[in-house]
Amino acid sequence: MSPQQRTEMPHKERLLRQGMKHFYAHGYHGTTVDALLEASGVPKGSFYHHFGSKEAFGKAVLNRYMQYQLNLLQKWIERSDISTAEKLSSYFEEMVTDFIGSGYRRACLAGKFSTEISATSESFRTQLESDLGDWRTHLVTALSQGQERGDVRKDRSAEELADALLALIQGAFVIALSSRDETSLRAVSTTIPLLVEATPGPSA
Repeated sequence: MSPQQRTEMPHKERLLRQGMKHFYAHGYHGTTVDALLEASGVPKGSFYHHFGSKEAFGKAVLNRYMQYQLNLLQKWIERSDISTAEKLSSYFEEMVTDFIGSGYRRACLAGKFSTEISATSESFRTQLESDLGDWRTHLVTALSQGQERGDVRKDRSAEELADALLALIQGAFVIALSSRDETSLRAVSTTIPLLVEATPGPSA
């Protein structure tokens, strides 16, 4: 982004974009308001006008991340030309591609905040619980639709499968932040069908 483009961008947008970068790079506690202001070129008064506090700002950045994540998932859920397992595997693959493209830095912000903040901030924990609940609801919807079509197993409920899938996704990125192992990430994509696909019945 050119200096002119940055200058023309509204203060709130500039802060949110810098917040995403800084929280990924330095974590919540390692990010200071002063660093955000310097990076974004926004005056301190504008920061507090839009957000009021660092905590409120962190929640706004988290909201933006979760909306991106749910939009990405919905894009794959709406595909009618592939199976449910392919939708979910492709969704995860796109997350992996973005993660690798960021130099193994930008995994899941909800997961990052969960491990760093939720144990010490009840308000953050409550928001994370709600956000992860929304993520789970989207997965349940996709899996329930798949069960109705017959390409998702029915021996476990859509809710159970969604819980397992969400844990698989979160765990994969937590490990990958340290290992930076693309192979292990790609292996999760092949595990998703094993988790959710319906087992073919015996032939007549």
